[in-house]
Amino acid sequence: MLEKAKDTFGYDIIYHRFKMAPKDGESLEDLKKDMAQLSGKLSACGIYVHFLESSLEKRTGKHKENFINVEVGIHEHHRTRGAGWFKKKETKVTVSDVFKFSAGHNTKETAEFAGVSVRTLYSRKTALKKADKWNESNMNMF
Repeated sequence: MLEKAKDTFGYDIIYHRFKMAPKDGESLEDLKKDMAQLSGKLSACGIYVHFLESSLEKRTGKHKENFINVEVGIHEHHRTRGAGWFKKKETKVTVSDVFKFSAGHNTKETAEFAGVSVRTLYSRKTALKKADKWNESNMNMF
């Protein structure tokens, strides 16, 4: 069952705890080493893997239990931090403002005014021209 918690900064963490056993021919130490290597790669994405100490792992009688307790979780702020495809595609100025500003300034200055890169300015300007909306009466957000 998925559980929720807060990290030290107040962000949500969603995690799940489970037991993991090594496959045939693999030792418990091999499994721990593989999971530690995987954990290093996943941490860049905000996904963590922890090994939890278990009272069942201690020696009971003459044998040791052959599994480890694992906790896997994701920090929600990594997933929703506003990067990539989820980035907001609007700026704080209107098409009309950018159109008027571009009449007296060069492309680089216009891109800075609009709060976008030069490439984005060209892309949006081209799309607006094709739709016949690149004019001073368009009050939509750029």
